[in-house]
Amino acid sequence: MNWQNGDEMGEALAQELEATRAAFHQLLQSIPAGRFNAPTPNPAWNVGQMLFHMSVALKFLPADVALIRRSRQLPRFFPAFLFHWLNKQYTRWGGRRPTHAYLAAQYDKAHALTLAALRRVAADEWQKGMSYPGWDPMLSGFVSLETLFHYPARHFQAHAAEIEEAVTGGGKQ
Repeated sequence: MNWQNGDEMGEALAQELEATRAAFHQLLQSIPAGRFNAPTPNPAWNVGQMLFHMSVALKFLPADVALIRRSRQLPRFFPAFLFHWLNKQYTRWGGRRPTHAYLAAQYDKAHALTLAALRRVAADEWQKGMSYPGWDPMLSGFVSLETLFHYPARHFQAHAAEIEEAVTGGGKQ
């Protein structure tokens, strides 16, 4: 991706997002379709659902970028238990009939939206941020736009390890 404004941070983040996308596709292709229903160390989701969940982080990231750029805050009335319940149910629903093609398309669609949001961030906005509740330990406290765009890679790495454990037989059977 070529950044016309010479924004080194934007370029580095775009490269990180592209590398994460490539790693997602490599992981996805390494999983036999028969293992999508294998349990993971996370009791809420099987392998297929967790793969779908990886796209969810990207899917909602552009909305967070917009909130930060407009100096808005996350709604304080949204309790953690509701966030976790919605996350679990949405992921179960979205990953209910996984196929390689479906999961790849979901990730790529969310990835494209994230790259579009990245392109809209000006070079002087990277440290702009807002406070996040402790719903996700990888995304809590003050979160800058720079930190937010690093999140997909960190999120992928955490869940990829769980998926690999489940697929290779280390997960609960």
